Amino acid sequence: MDNQNNNNQGPAGLPPSPPSQPKPPPPPPPEITIRTMKSDLDALKETGGTPPTPKPYTPPELQRETPRPPTPPPPPSKIAPAEFETPNEEPGAETPSPAIEEEPTAKFNMRKILLWGGATVIIVGIGLLGYFVVFPWLFPPETPTPPPPVVTPPTETPELPEIPGPEETLPEIPSAETPLIHQSLLLSPDGTSAIQLTAVNRQSISSALQAESQKTNPDGSLIEIVVNDIDGQASAQELLAALLPETSSEIAGLFEEDFTLALYYDSNGVWPVYILKLSLEASIVEAQAATAGLEQSLNLSNFFISSPGSQSGAFRDGQANGRATRYTTFSQPGAALNLAWADDKFIISTSYNGLREALTNLR
Repeated sequence: MDNQNNNNQGPAGLPPSPPSQPKPPPPPPPEITIRTMKSDLDALKETGGTPPTPKPYTPPELQRETPRPPTPPPPPSKIAPAEFETPNEEPGAETPSPAIEEEPTAKFNMRKILLWGGATVIIVGIGLLGYFVVFPWLFPPETPTPPPPVVTPPTETPELPEIPGPEETLPEIPSAETPLIHQSLLLSPDGTSAIQLTAVNRQSISSALQAESQKTNPDGSLIEIVVNDIDGQASAQELLAALLPETSSEIAGLFEEDFTLALYYDSNGVWPVYILKLSLEASIVEAQAATAGLEQSLNLSNFFISSPGSQSGAFRDGQANGRATRYTTFSQPGAALNLAWADDKFIISTSYNGLREALTNLR
């Protein structure tokens, strides 16, 4: 700087003092200098400091980096006292502004995305459930009422007057009856034989049984006889009508059509045994009361193959194989008419031993 010019002038901006009488010189005014960047660099060099090295400015990256330890600042330079004054900055000089660090963008948070995605799925599921399940249950669709059926009035056909004509007689068509299938009421008879009747009457039955009795069988044998006529097996109602015409109408409907007939052989002869089964519609009490009337019949000898002789007396109570019986005897040896009930089966035997054998083999 020009120190000499400054020494001959007064303070800045003031006119020089007029000459005066010599006085002691005043103290020199303080040195006023302008601080510039050049002067700061010269002062750093004089004090042994190094000038600052310029560094390129790099903007921070989007992702956060690990912060580096700051570079320690250079040691402070020694500045003269005169340099503590605020220098006048040159017009147009710009003071560098400190770098502004930008906040890095947050990491992509996968957990938040999963949470939001799961919540969205749950909300959509609840909405679908309410729309397709809850709403139809609370507000079911109304079924339209079907229209009433159209009823067509019947068409009236005018009646035509009947014109009399010759009477026609249609031929009678015989009804096809189901043939009766025989099922034996005996468990194990000693044999089985069949007889063929030309007609179901007393004479035909007696002749067929007499021919069958000529067969030789050991005493104590029980041979089952199947009774057939021109239509198949004879029924119980036909049998009773042939043997007891006066009482068959009272008891004909109490028994099933199928019945079992057997011949019992002993030393005294051959004795028929008749077994009838109670119908499902009949009452056993009524049947027992109806069969009790057989004791008054005058045709009891028809149950025998041949005449049993004269009846010795009225019916009496008896017992056979633990079953209560009613019986009467005749004059021929071994001839005795026995009536007995075994559950739903009614047995008429012309021999006491034949009754016992039938009860033993009853199904």
